[in-house]
This record gives sequence, structure tokens and C-alpha cells, in this order.
Amino acid sequence: MKKVSLIALAISGALLSMQSSAEDKVHEGWTVNGYGHLQYNVGESLSLNDSYGHRRDYHAAGAAFSGNPTQIEFTVTKGQNFDSGSWAKYVLKAEYGNNEGGNGRGFYTSSSGNEGHLESGQLEFKEAYIELGDLSYFADGLSVWAGQRYLNRQSGIITKEFWKQSSGVGAGVQYHDAGFAVMSADPGEGSCTLSGANVNSKQCSLDSDGRSTTLTSADFYYYGVEGLGGKFDFDLKITSRKHVDESSTAKDGFGAAITYHRDYYGFDGWSTTAITYGKGVSANRGVNFGQWSGNWKKDDRSLFLTSYGVANLAQHIQLGTEVTYWQLDNNTTHDVWGSKDGLSRLIVGVTPSYQVNENFRMEATLTYALESLGAAGTWGREDADTSFYTATLAPVLTVNADYWGRPQIKPYITYMKSSDNGYAWTSGDDNTETRVGIEAEIWF
Repeated sequence: MKKVSLIALAISGALLSMQSSAEDKVHEGWTVNGYGHLQYNVGESLSLNDSYGHRRDYHAAGAAFSGNPTQIEFTVTKGQNFDSGSWAKYVLKAEYGNNEGGNGRGFYTSSSGNEGHLESGQLEFKEAYIELGDLSYFADGLSVWAGQRYLNRQSGIITKEFWKQSSGVGAGVQYHDAGFAVMSADPGEGSCTLSGANVNSKQCSLDSDGRSTTLTSADFYYYGVEGLGGKFDFDLKITSRKHVDESSTAKDGFGAAITYHRDYYGFDGWSTTAITYGKGVSANRGVNFGQWSGNWKKDDRSLFLTSYGVANLAQHIQLGTEVTYWQLDNNTTHDVWGSKDGLSRLIVGVTPSYQVNENFRMEATLTYALESLGAAGTWGREDADTSFYTATLAPVLTVNADYWGRPQIKPYITYMKSSDNGYAWTSGDDNTETRVGIEAEIWF
């Protein structure tokens, strides 16, 4: 594996492109791609607000840390090439997840035929958009799109947290590696209580006249700029929110990011390094826009740094690494998430992988995280600074023992510990715990 990029996203596209003729600009006809993540923590209950199962929040990473036992994605794409040289794509992505966006209640489902009744996070359409390119009156390489989509998503490889995206409904234009888009999303995730009833959270984000407090992001981006032995991506997002009182909620904001892609810091492999800044509506890592972008104040701001990649150390040894730091702050007297002095999160993770043979490898995931809340007693913590440690060991059964080889089935054992004696990884337990589980994963 030489200087690979994000193979997890590219394998299917590479295979499909080989089937198209040299003249085709998009794959002709219907194609189906997908992802599956299936997980079982042996004999354990999935509780609602357990830090262990649901809210990683840069505290921990590894196979064990998911509140979603069944996550399935399908992307169906219809591509057409025309004699004029123009092309068209229709993209439809559906996802089934047995919890609410990664933060809600997960369940181990059965076959009663009534699993979806009054549950959240079932089969949902995540993307549905049309893109047209190289029309007769366009410059070569120009395309336009409209609909619902995830635009320019990126996530860490160990934390698996998305730090960049625009998720919503909108439209955009792209010319080679430069683009502009305007996207909107109505705030609110999951459910809330309104007049004593459990309702969709969007209903709790309406103003006093019943109007939606819609979020909008204007995105400018320019990717693939060569320099310093790699390539740079540049993002700028100007954000706003309708029908809110700026004394309590931000009405606008902005975010920016610089991302640098190259080999593994001078060695064989690949790496991605990014720095972002955001303020106001964009306080969530600057360039992470979606329905979760509400409830920030105008002076809230954040600095986010991340660097991750995979090194090829020897013929059978690979090493995945990630370092991520996120600081949330303000310049007024109000708090951020209940912390008067703001907060910061740091996580360092390594995933060494040894290929025993082409169908079997051994993998470990080790993480250390530090959360700083400014003052002891905040969130009920013993100290201002709290450390989190996790270690996972997993034998991996796979059809391809590369670091990104899938499909695979991975039994694992995970140990976790916190420096706070009162921090419970799961309800009723203390600050240390050991879990055994099994994870299956595929992309196609």
C-alpha cells in the first residue's frame, strides 16, 4: 500500500470507473455503493445516556464506542453521459441506524415486525440531489447541483468524528476543484418535551410566532492546491440564523479551515492535517455545519486542530494515528455548555496493525484523552482536568488484511479508565470497566 488516500471512500469508485469507457465522464447507468457497521457488546444493555455507549465526545475511541448496533447505508447513483459531452448524476443515499444520529437510544432489535414504532433513527434519506456538468454553455469542468447532501465531509480515522461538512438542503456550483454552495438546515436533533408532550426537537426550535429558526451556510472552497510536498484545501463558511434574539442566540458567524494532505509526515503512507476556526453560529469547529449548529451565542468561538494518517512501517506492519484538539471559548461572562471558563478536549490515539496473513491481522487501539473545564466541580467533576484511557485488543478476520481491508469481523476486548473516581462509563459502574464485544464492517 503506497501513499494511500482514504481508501474507505475510494475503493468502490475505482472499481466502477474501470467499467466505464474512456469517454464517459460519469459511470453510465445505475450503481449501488454502501457501508455497514454491526456491533454487539456481549451480554450488555444499551443504556440511554451512558458515556461509554453513546457520547464519545473525544473521550474515547475504538471498536467498543458506539451506541448504534446496526448502521446500514446505501447510495444509489444514476449516471448518464450525452453525445454533447454533458453528463448528469442523480444521487440518493439512505441510512438505517438503530439510534438517533449517534446520540440517541440504541436497541438490540428483534423480529417482532414492530421495531420502528415510536423509535427514532430508523430508515432515513440522507442525500438526494441532482448534478449536471459540462452543459453546452458551461466551461469544461463546470457543474451545478441542487438538493439535499453532505458536502465535503471529512472525519478522523480513530475518533471517526466528522469535523467538516455542510449537511442540509441547498444548491451549488463547482469548477474543477473550486466551488460555492448555499445550504440550509432547520435546527434540532431527536426529541424534546413541549407542553408535556414528546415531540421532534425542531418543534422546540421555533420562535414565538411559530417560525423556523433556519440556519444557512454560504460555502466557498478551493481544493488541491499543490505546495510543500503535498496539497492544500481551503474552506470558508459564512453562516446565519433566522428569527432569533441575538442577546441569547447567535444570528451569524463564520468559519474557516486549512487542510494539508501529504505522505505520512515524510514517510511511506498518507496524512491529513487541518486547523479550523469558528465563531458565532459556526462555533462548532468552524466548518461543521448542520442542524446541530444552533444554540451558540455570538461571542462563542472555537479553535480546532487535527492530524491523522496511516504509516506503512514494514511489509506486514501499519500504524494509524490521530491527534485532535478542540477548544471552545468566549470573550464575555456567559458560560459554554455550563463551563464558565470554556472547555478544551485533547485526544491522542494509535492503532497498530499486524498482518499475520492475507485473511488475518491483529489490531490494537490505544487512546488518551484530556478534558479541561476550567474549575473543579464543573459537571460534577472532581478536578478541572479529567483524563480518560482506553485500550482495545482485537483479532481481525478479513478477506484483505490491509489496514482498510473490508469486509471484516472483529472480536475485541476493551479496557477503559478515567482519572475521576466519580466518572461512570456506564450507569451504576465506577471509573474503570472492561468490555467484550464483536464488530462487523463492510463497504462496497
